Amino acid sequence: MQTKTADRTIQLQLALLQEDLVRLQTRCAGLAAPPDVTIALRQFKELGPAFEAVAAFTSVLRSNTISLDAERREQVEGQLRQLTVALWQLHLSAVAPRLERMVANIGHMPIGTRFVLERWVKQLGELREEEETVSGLDPALLVRVEEMARHLASAAPDLMDFGRG
Repeated sequence: MQTKTADRTIQLQLALLQEDLVRLQTRCAGLAAPPDVTIALRQFKELGPAFEAVAAFTSVLRSNTISLDAERREQVEGQLRQLTVALWQLHLSAVAPRLERMVANIGHMPIGTRFVLERWVKQLGELREEEETVSGLDPALLVRVEEMARHLASAAPDLMDFGRG
């Protein structure tokens, strides 16, 4: 049986997540189109932690739903699914122009970029395993972002290995 305190806490956390999503939307809307590959990469790298923090909070909240009764848990989990889809849709929409700029100027990518992009490709692979989330995303955007990310991860410069003779 759920307690009123647990339900109030979860309601507050859901409201905070909504606010975080709005802040991210505002932040992404305020990003200027990257004029070059360096700024595109910087913007791409700065967006990651902001989205990851909200996603982590979503996961924590999902684990807290255990204190709710079955009907309320189902409602909250539905809200969390919607938030997760909205978060990923925003993330994909925000990084797409940055990836496009990087693909267009891949010859000017800084050394070590491959690691950053391989990590993103891994995150996209993990996303693909979340069928409920993927089903709510724009499939064309997801495919385009995946293709650009894989291309960049395979062609971007890696770190130099100075340890080998």
